[in-house]
Amino acid sequence: MTVTDLDARLAGMGTEELALLEEELRARLWAKRWGKWKPYPWQVPPEHIETLGWWLQLGGRGTGKTDGCARYMVAHVNGPPCDPRLRGGHRMAIIAPTQGDAVEACVNGPSGLKAHDPRVALRTTAGGTFARWPSGAEAKLFGAHSPDDVERLRAGGNRCLVWMEEAAAMRRLGAAITHSEMGLRIGPNPHYIASTTPKPRTELIELTQRADVTVTRGRTRDAIHLPAEQRRKLIAKYAGTRMEKQELDGLLLTDIEGALWNRGLLDQTRVGAAPPLARVVVAMDPAATSGDESDEMGIVVAGLGQQYLPDRIGTVRQHGYVLDDRSGRMPPVVAARRAIAAYHEHQADAIVAEVNNGGEWISTTIRMIDPSVNVRTVHASRGKLTRAEPVSAVFEQQAAHVVASLPDLEEQLVTWVPGDDSPDRLDALVWALTDLMLAPAGNLAAVA
Repeated sequence: MTVTDLDARLAGMGTEELALLEEELRARLWAKRWGKWKPYPWQVPPEHIETLGWWLQLGGRGTGKTDGCARYMVAHVNGPPCDPRLRGGHRMAIIAPTQGDAVEACVNGPSGLKAHDPRVALRTTAGGTFARWPSGAEAKLFGAHSPDDVERLRAGGNRCLVWMEEAAAMRRLGAAITHSEMGLRIGPNPHYIASTTPKPRTELIELTQRADVTVTRGRTRDAIHLPAEQRRKLIAKYAGTRMEKQELDGLLLTDIEGALWNRGLLDQTRVGAAPPLARVVVAMDPAATSGDESDEMGIVVAGLGQQYLPDRIGTVRQHGYVLDDRSGRMPPVVAARRAIAAYHEHQADAIVAEVNNGGEWISTTIRMIDPSVNVRTVHASRGKLTRAEPVSAVFEQQAAHVVASLPDLEEQLVTWVPGDDSPDRLDALVWALTDLMLAPAGNLAAVA
């Protein structure tokens, strides 16, 4: 059949015939792709997952954690129905750090559901966003970042399978587990699958210690399907560092000897919400070098409570609260806009910007974008250890608190050892709490 004949035949088909043809072609493409997939050993699911059990994939960078979970969900959909009364037999959930992450990584991305089954369609309705199969099976997409996300999970409906993507990066991981578990009740064997690069989160450590959790681990060095050059870059980035075991070998680090903060301290001082605040600041610490894409711009929001409360030794004082972490890799203008947004959202009193390390642009850029913002610059004449130790001591005195959970910031706190280059999130935290709690009259120049 020539191309002309094929075009003529397609032109003669009705809407229903074309839809049936498209469905048939998608089914053939799925079958063709399905047979070519070659899993790593850590992507092979356990033979038996007990009711309300977990399969937890811990892996280094590039080890196919998302790929393995997407493959498992597609196999689950095409297996026996969990409830024959349901259209398609399955109602599932996908929870990621944000709903956008769930869409991009778990559905549309190169390792997502569509890569394993082209028949998957993404649909947004009044009831939420869903990945749907032609059979009628569906997976509802959730985030775990904001209080609203937690409320959506609370009313998320009953499910037979929950996939938690990048669990260690979820700001509200504990609440996500609690509320999703309550709805895990469809079929004879409802269970979780989870994929993440490990981070020292209490909830994750507790999961690995549970009898109903099966853990598989993958190493970046063994990820032979990853392009060799990309694998080489990842290994070169982390090899020989304190983070090598976590980022390359997928091992869960707990407390690190010599670190100024530890996981137990952060958990002991953690609060669910901030009380009324007397002052709020947004602190900015510039990336170490503008040309190094591994460096981040630190943007941390903190506040000082109105009430005078006792600390660990009984001294009555105002406590500090770490409210938000907007840090990340971004161009200077984007960083300025992000800090300005945090300033207005948290009704901050000032943006405090460190200018020693190439940050002279910060105040100028902020004033150009929004002249109404109160911004002041600070200079660090003392070493980072000298500046960080008093802030760490405030936590040890139980007078400083992380509000809810800030996973990326907390990871830097519990893994930084004096002598290493201090990361930008940690530096921004130090500037914020120094301004609020340690600098005379809020004047950082006195301690800089």
